[in-house]
Amino acid sequence: MLSAIHSKFSALIGCALISSFVFIGCTQKSGNPLIGVWKVTKIVNLDEQTESDPGNMHYILTEGFIMTVGGKEDRPVVNKNFADMAPEEILSQLPAGGGFMEYEVKDGNIHRTTLYALSEYFEGNLIITEYEVDESNLIFRDNHFADGLLREWHMVRVE
Repeated sequence: MLSAIHSKFSALIGCALISSFVFIGCTQKSGNPLIGVWKVTKIVNLDEQTESDPGNMHYILTEGFIMTVGGKEDRPVVNKNFADMAPEEILSQLPAGGGFMEYEVKDGNIHRTTLYALSEYFEGNLIITEYEVDESNLIFRDNHFADGLLREWHMVRVE
């Protein structure tokens, strides 16, 4: 019982620290228009001329780092803590995608290297991304690493 309480408290503290880091990192006035929380509204495959709904996907940009996370809209509600879930229940709660990258703007493009991703296939890879940004909109354009097709990620500022 005591270890379960300790585990819950540790998770709560961890979430609070991460939330604080993201909030502070995203709200500092740096003059960098990329910094913020962005919701992906559509993904356009420019090679195949198709458009897809990204579901619940967000990009969080701070000075030098990008975090992406995409949740499954239709994941089941499991009314248990992770410590009490069966392995299948835990897997049903995982995000559909996500990653953590470091980046720099170089030659007018974003040069980002994946440090961690849900799929190890992407880790360590450099992606050079064209971008367009204003106060409320951001577009990333690059060849998707997995299949080489040219895509655009259209986003709106959330924070």
